[in-house]
Amino acid sequence: MLHSFPNVRIGLMVGIGGGAPSADHDIRLGDIVVSAPSNTHGGVFQYDYGKTIQGQRFFPTGYLDQPPALLRAAVNGLQARYEIEGHHSVDDIDQVLERNPRLRRKYGRPDPASDRLYQSHIVHRLNNKSDCTITCGDDPSTLLLRNPRTEDERQPDGSLWASRFRKSDVLCFEMEAAGLMNHFPCLVIRGICDHSDSHKNKAWQGYAAMAAAAYTKDLLCRISPQHVQAERKIMENLSSVKAIHETTQDIDLGVKRLRQLGDDQEYQAVIDWLTPVNYALQ
Repeated sequence: MLHSFPNVRIGLMVGIGGGAPSADHDIRLGDIVVSAPSNTHGGVFQYDYGKTIQGQRFFPTGYLDQPPALLRAAVNGLQARYEIEGHHSVDDIDQVLERNPRLRRKYGRPDPASDRLYQSHIVHRLNNKSDCTITCGDDPSTLLLRNPRTEDERQPDGSLWASRFRKSDVLCFEMEAAGLMNHFPCLVIRGICDHSDSHKNKAWQGYAAMAAAAYTKDLLCRISPQHVQAERKIMENLSSVKAIHETTQDIDLGVKRLRQLGDDQEYQAVIDWLTPVNYALQ
């Protein structure tokens, strides 16, 4: 992509992901998670995992690069604006759907009652594509009951998240950013379309994508073209990284040669000590 668009200076990875609700974070379908960094990491963790259903264990394999300073500043500024003025993402989405009614079926907001969070021991049977209400039931004893959100709770602290990922406090899981963050510094924006469990729910994918796009639009409005122009081209950054990598490889090769030379000299010294015969002349 960078060869086709060499003037790219910032990157946004916008899409959908699975939420990680917890007692501390009441994440609902249609919420948004943004990879805002903290003082200890760049906002995105890379995890290896074995099982792909509930009960899985995740193992962090490393920390990834943080978004460019320009994007971090825009996220902080937008968060501050939302805290003061509130956000209008729902209204923005409704306006788009009113202008384009054919999109409503795919991108309209599903019934909030379909946002069901099951108890961890309730597992949807593998390869069973039936609705969860049929397969897993809709009995309150199988669900984690959550109060409906009020209008106040639909402000940034509720229906929209621009929060940090933490090792023990992950908010979202997705499968694309880890392969790019260290090579294509960008900001990850994800609309929550399921709860990262066995109860996959495609019904919310369209609306979650629209919610992420609405946040992205607000974010881009806070970034002036002049500031973007002042950023280095990503291609130039990658060229610098490649040059450093090649230099490091050359250094590693030189160190290996020196070690081999030292081993050869030590071996020859041992041979000379064991026998007076000069094997170098044979």
